[in-house]
Amino acid sequence: MVLKPKSKLKPGSKGTWKWPLSFSSLGYHQRFLNRLTPLQKKALSVFVGFTLLLYFLSSLFNLGSGSRKVYPPEHGYYIYEIPASRQYIFPYIEHGDVLKEIGVRGLYTVRTELDGVSRYVYHQLDKPLTDEEKKKTSDQILLVKRSFLDHGKLVYRKESSHPEIVIVTLVDFENYPMDTIVNIVQNRVDYAQRHNYGVYVRWSQEFIPMLKVQDVQASYEYIKPLIMRAAMHAFPQAKYLFFVDQNALIMKLNVPLQQHVLNPKILDLALLKNTPVIPGSNIKTYTHFQTDRAKIFLAQNPDGLLDLSSFLVSTDIYGKAFLEFLIDPLFMDYDWPSFESSIGHLLQWHPQLLKKTAVVMNKIIAATYDPTKDTSPQQQDSANALYYTTGDLVVSFKGCKQRGSCASDINTFYSQTKK
Repeated sequence: MVLKPKSKLKPGSKGTWKWPLSFSSLGYHQRFLNRLTPLQKKALSVFVGFTLLLYFLSSLFNLGSGSRKVYPPEHGYYIYEIPASRQYIFPYIEHGDVLKEIGVRGLYTVRTELDGVSRYVYHQLDKPLTDEEKKKTSDQILLVKRSFLDHGKLVYRKESSHPEIVIVTLVDFENYPMDTIVNIVQNRVDYAQRHNYGVYVRWSQEFIPMLKVQDVQASYEYIKPLIMRAAMHAFPQAKYLFFVDQNALIMKLNVPLQQHVLNPKILDLALLKNTPVIPGSNIKTYTHFQTDRAKIFLAQNPDGLLDLSSFLVSTDIYGKAFLEFLIDPLFMDYDWPSFESSIGHLLQWHPQLLKKTAVVMNKIIAATYDPTKDTSPQQQDSANALYYTTGDLVVSFKGCKQRGSCASDINTFYSQTKK
């Protein structure tokens, strides 16, 4: 078989070859130019030259339709923001009873979708109430409602003495008494004030419009990455965000995180190396994990399940990517068995995040309280050491809802932090 060389020539009607642009068409344009008078040729040259000059200038100075795109400034869940005067951002706890009377339905706009389902919605363009408007308003119910809607717009932008770490917490005015909520928030403030940390507390109900299942109790776990992402925007110069569940308390107030979980030497002792990410998984944590490069810190209980009672996330690209994955509607709205299982899936399928995630014993940042166990420090070397004992950084009251003891547990242990 003889291979014929490739050619750009096209066969003519009689077997001859011709160029894609025929000589006859070139001749036509030449004849057109020849028919022009010298004045017409000069005018045509000026027109072509002016057109080329205009094109050059427009590309040089970004004029006309070819101008560079201008993007809107970065913002959080709301377009309009309120500068916070202090690094301790938390709602008016005393409004809790009034908010409970108003109810979630009275706080939001309800929109009926095409499928007939009604959903709560929030408005990104909602403008906060000005100080002048607050002075003129005598309706206390309206002021409480506006305070609730405007709280998420607070951002801390001061560059001097900006906190390196921010403690993040959700509180629930529907299911917790006000004195318990006060103790929860005060616990975070007490710890933050000792170490120059920031505090970012939001009502859980503020995030209801962003949820697929718009019920706080049913979707509480999925609000955690939403508030963490909001905190990252509210404190742009912070290096770490430390989420502490509302059913947990910081007990060792004198120990900063820099000397605890963020200390590579301490972290190396607490790491769970070559351990399945979730029970039965073939994907395991790295044997040679580099502690100084850890960006995400998650706890795992003795049963091998991730415990998100407390967790720590950096504000760099890895921490941001971790949270962005979790709050993406395609990911968040999937029918996961649990929030912990969604994170387990994320770490198994994204090795770039897994190699930046320090999985530690839950005793380090989320020690579980068991009312049947002895909490005295002498029990550290016994089987009770798997649970909270005096001296652990954080106590988690996981399971208190089933026991019906959340408020009493929180109030009892909070009083211990004051001794």
